[in-house]
Amino acid sequence: MKISVLLADDSEIMRKVIVDLLKNDPEIEVVAESVGFAQTIEIAAKFHPQVIVLDVHMSDEHAVTPSRLKSGLIGSRLLAISVWNDDETRYLAEAIGAVKLLDKTKLAAELILAIRHFANESGESTTPPK
Repeated sequence: MKISVLLADDSEIMRKVIVDLLKNDPEIEVVAESVGFAQTIEIAAKFHPQVIVLDVHMSDEHAVTPSRLKSGLIGSRLLAISVWNDDETRYLAEAIGAVKLLDKTKLAAELILAIRHFANESGESTTPPK
C-alpha cells in the first residue's frame, strides 16, 4: 500500500518540482494538491492523507490561525517546508503541529526519507521540528 501524500504549496512551480520528485518513488502517491491553508484543511478532510507536505508561508497564512490549521489536519503527519530556517519559521512549524521542518533547497535529499519515516510513526511528536 502506498503512502498517501497531500502537497500544499502556493507556488505552482514548486508543486510541480515536488510532485515530479515524489512520483519517482513507488511507495509514495500524491493524492491531492492544495494552494492555501484553508484549502488544505478541506482537502485533508476529504482524502485523509498519511502525510501532508505543507509550505508554512503561503498567501493565505494570515487567514488561518496556527491552532485552526493544526486542529484541521489531525490524523495526518505534517511535514513543514520552507526556504526560511529562522526562529519564527521553526516556531510556526511547531505551532501547526509539524513533525519536522525541511529546507526547500534540500528537498531532493530529504523529502522522500522524511515521508517514509513519519508515515510509519504514530502519535504526536514530542520534539520540536528541526
